[in-house]
Amino acid sequence: AFCRRKSTRLTAVVGGLVMALAMLFASFANELHQVVISYGFMFGIGCGMVRETSVLMVSQYFKRKRQNVEIIASMGAGLGLTMFTNLLNELITAVGWRHGLQAISAMLASLFFIGMFYRSASLYHPQRRAILHLKDMSKKKGKDKNKIENKPPYFDFTTLRLKSLQVILLCTSLSSFGAYSPIIYFVPMAVAEGLGDRAIMLQTFMGLGMTAGSIGFGCIVVSRSKQCVISRQYLLQTSIFG
Repeated sequence: AFCRRKSTRLTAVVGGLVMALAMLFASFANELHQVVISYGFMFGIGCGMVRETSVLMVSQYFKRKRQNVEIIASMGAGLGLTMFTNLLNELITAVGWRHGLQAISAMLASLFFIGMFYRSASLYHPQRRAILHLKDMSKKKGKDKNKIENKPPYFDFTTLRLKSLQVILLCTSLSSFGAYSPIIYFVPMAVAEGLGDRAIMLQTFMGLGMTAGSIGFGCIVVSRSKQCVISRQYLLQTSIFG
């Protein structure tokens, strides 16, 4: 709703700024509740804004080949886990966790500038001049007088009343909990088992496995093979179960 009311670019810029500031605030934390508020709450809000705007931009620019682009985008989670696991380990070992988080916040500040390059796909439409001409004509005729009244609200919770959406949210929450819990607890448990530095390598291979799984299973889902008669819905349920 915020993207429709304002702009996707503004949402991405604000989200990138919130992520960088949240990581910076977490580096100065002295208490646990400060880390929860900065890294847990603020960083989560900024990450959601950046992630959702990127999905919206992909849907605007890629109509026919969107499923292939989504496969490439889903690889980012595995590649990010692989890269930042080793990067954070090197930074924390070299300069400490506070300066390491500050270095990460400087990298996250690039999202603020990347968001500035977001542009609506309608600007590159072949009939852009005709669309702009129709908009100007409608403004002259006074058709947009009630535009402010018809704007969507910032927070619209009416869709949460749908039973199907509630089931989807519940399934997504459970699957996310099962998918991200090993990432959080894997390294501490490996260190407790006496693996030491090998725990970082194991998490690196986990990220590579996530990347390979995104590519492999994504290609299976989007392929239109006559030999595979399994519905995409069942394939999605199988992937969540796995």
